[in-house]
Amino acid sequence: SFLFVSPQVIVMACREFEMGRKKCERYFPLQGEETMSFGPFRISCESEQARTDYFIRTLMVEYENETRRITQFHYMNWPDHDVPSSFDSILDMIGLMREYQENDDVPICVHCRLVYTEHAVLRHLLQLRQHLKEKETDNR
Repeated sequence: SFLFVSPQVIVMACREFEMGRKKCERYFPLQGEETMSFGPFRISCESEQARTDYFIRTLMVEYENETRRITQFHYMNWPDHDVPSSFDSILDMIGLMREYQENDDVPICVHCRLVYTEHAVLRHLLQLRQHLKEKETDNR
């Protein structure tokens, strides 16, 4: 089995290019593009849904004879060297993430460009959501 802890959800919190500069390598094809290969891994895009400020993609990752379905949330409107003016679409995205992640014990993989702001904010929002979910369960 490839990947001991296999996330079902990946969050990409940056654009590939910003202000004409490359910020992140694209490791996935867009819907309708050819499968991409990285060493022994083959990645294809099964579906792509545009939402406000982000995309939801279903990626198929093949390694040897095994295929995994991964849902990628690609947030597109995080301003370079700043924070978003509104967090509504981010909170919407976080709400949907857990619907795609079957098991709360499996981590959600979050990545961004070299700046850590996006990662830290998303990580803290995810932790807050998990804390609120646990409190809700305790109060039942």
